[in-house]
Amino acid sequence: MAGTITVITGGMFSGKSEQLIHYVEQAITAGYATVIFYPHMANRQSERDIQRRIVNTSLTHVPVFAVDTQGLGFHDIVQKYQADVIAIDETQFFSRHIVDVVRVWRHQGRHVAIAGLDMDSNENPFGPMGDLLCVADNIIKLHAQCSLCHNPAMISYRLNDSREQVMVGERNYTALCLECYDQLSSRRSQGGQNDGAVREKTSNHSGLV
Repeated sequence: MAGTITVITGGMFSGKSEQLIHYVEQAITAGYATVIFYPHMANRQSERDIQRRIVNTSLTHVPVFAVDTQGLGFHDIVQKYQADVIAIDETQFFSRHIVDVVRVWRHQGRHVAIAGLDMDSNENPFGPMGDLLCVADNIIKLHAQCSLCHNPAMISYRLNDSREQVMVGERNYTALCLECYDQLSSRRSQGGQNDGAVREKTSNHSGLV
C-alpha cells in the first residue's frame, strides 16, 4: 500500500503542533506503530515543546526523539520501532535532506505527518517547507489570530531587528495579519517602532499560544 505525506503548516501560534498531535492520536487509535521526531534546536524549554505537550494526553507511551537538523538517526529509529506513521514537528529547522527522507518513507508505504512554519518573519519560504509542500499528498494550512486586530494572521512578526532566519523562541514573535504587519514594518523602517510597546500589547492575548 502506498504511503502518504501530510504537511500541516501556517504561522506561529496557529495550532500546528496540536493538529499534529491529533493526527498521531488517530493513528494510535487505528493501531499504527508511531514515532515522533523534532529537532534538538527547537527544544524551547516550555509547555509548547512537543514532548511536553503530550504529557497530559493519551500519547505518553509514544516514542519521541530529538534529533539533529540533518536527520541523522531517522532511519535506524524508524526501523527499530517498525513505524507505520512518522510525525515530525518544527520541520522548518531541518535541512533539505528531509525532503528525500520523507519521499523514501512514502515509497515504503509509511504515512508521514509534518508540522512546520511555511514562512519566516521576512515572508521567505522557511527551510525545506516549500519543497515539502510541493511533494505533499495533503496540506493543512492553519492561521493564528492577529494579536493586534484579531483577524486571521499571516505573518510571524519578529519583535526585534535581527535579520537572521532562525531565532528560536515564541517570546521573540507575535502573530500579525498582513495589514498590521505592513504598518509595523513601515514604522520600524522609519525608526519609529517601539517593539517593547508591541510586545506589551500582544502579551495579553494568551489564547494565541
